[in-house]
Amino acid sequence: MKKELITISIFLFLMSFSIKSEEITNGFLFPDYQKGNVYFKNHTVVGSLLNYETVTKEMLFKQNDQVLALGLTQTIDSVVIANRVFVNYEKCEFFEKKSIGNGNIYIQFISTLLPDGKQAGFGGYSQVSNVKSIARMTTTDGGETHQSGELSANERFKAKTHFSFWIKSEGKLIIISSQKQALKAFPNNKQKIQSYFIDHKINFESLNDVTGLLNFCFSSHN
Repeated sequence: MKKELITISIFLFLMSFSIKSEEITNGFLFPDYQKGNVYFKNHTVVGSLLNYETVTKEMLFKQNDQVLALGLTQTIDSVVIANRVFVNYEKCEFFEKKSIGNGNIYIQFISTLLPDGKQAGFGGYSQVSNVKSIARMTTTDGGETHQSGELSANERFKAKTHFSFWIKSEGKLIIISSQKQALKAFPNNKQKIQSYFIDHKINFESLNDVTGLLNFCFSSHN
């Protein structure tokens, strides 16, 4: 009983704001809420149904009939959803952490909502050129203000998602979005990596391309 009370208290402590899942039709990393665990820095582990929303960059969880966002993310070590690991970056978003070769890659999801059509007569949809029907909802928790998009019921949106890739160097996350940055991150193997670029055309927004590149860089790293 005591353990259950502690678990409930933790979730109540972490609530930042409430948001209806049906109001956001795109931007979720998973098609539905998945079983997962939140691992805290104090070694507490709490299980829940979780999803990551890439537009507002909030880690969401279901509690009863509500969908809530995790707050006080500085207390969280990692979140695991469907065997995928996510770590908090600068208290404002989560990166997915993947092991590749002798190192790790951190994937940043950057999504923008684009209008996909406004409801017209006879149940159809027409294209719109702006996002005027997005409202803002703000609440304050612990002195911090959080925002979330609230979409109009008669307008459809789609999320355009871009990916950025990071690695950890000397305890800090650094972005790898160009050949120059990759060479700077692995200075001891500059010649080998330059040869890799000659043989491979790298799209720095492609997971496969960047994973292949960093796998080579990590395996060549002394």
